[in-house]
Amino acid sequence: MITALGVGILSFGRMMKSWAKGLPSDPDGQSGGAGGADVIVLPPFEKTHAFTLEQALLLRKTSRSYDGNRALTREEISRLLWATAGANRPDGHRTVPSAVAKYPVDVWVALPEGVYRYDPKEHRLSRVLADDIRGKIPNQDAFKKAAMHVLYVIVNERVPRGRIEFADVEIGCMGQALFLEAVALGMGSCIYASIRLEDVTKILGIKEGQVIRLAQAVGPTA
Repeated sequence: MITALGVGILSFGRMMKSWAKGLPSDPDGQSGGAGGADVIVLPPFEKTHAFTLEQALLLRKTSRSYDGNRALTREEISRLLWATAGANRPDGHRTVPSAVAKYPVDVWVALPEGVYRYDPKEHRLSRVLADDIRGKIPNQDAFKKAAMHVLYVIVNERVPRGRIEFADVEIGCMGQALFLEAVALGMGSCIYASIRLEDVTKILGIKEGQVIRLAQAVGPTA
């Protein structure tokens, strides 16, 4: 037990050292530059939340009713997206595994102020569209009021050896990470495949070689 405790302390110490090097999402990290009309530089935050992993796993569930009157704060968006696909090491590796570290899945987010592409390296959002399309993404009416919709977009040229299952595994890990962070922040979430795919693909100008695979609603629940 003492040995295990010692290993745990050592591991925590190593994590603290990695934070000290300055991830883009850390308070002392390297900023991705100034924001503007089309760029949201997500706020940094301390990764010392008191909510335990076991609590998040115990409370994780699919939520189908959302409070359409409560938008997410910038810090909440920052925490949610970092958990989903953010850099957790100075070399750019992320919170979720990826075959051969190719990271073939891009994270796009639909918010009230528009649709953005998440940049894990800089921990910021770049606007793709200035319209609120959250109500146009899911077929289920229950999800339309969610504060944020995440779109998991596969970029085929980055899929290792063309094996799409590698990208699917990555999406599964992203979705669970987002579920758990949502729970830790007192929110609900739901992964859904019933997307108005043709409409959304056209609205967003999704290019050939890109595929919207799944979506995930997240936000305060009703």
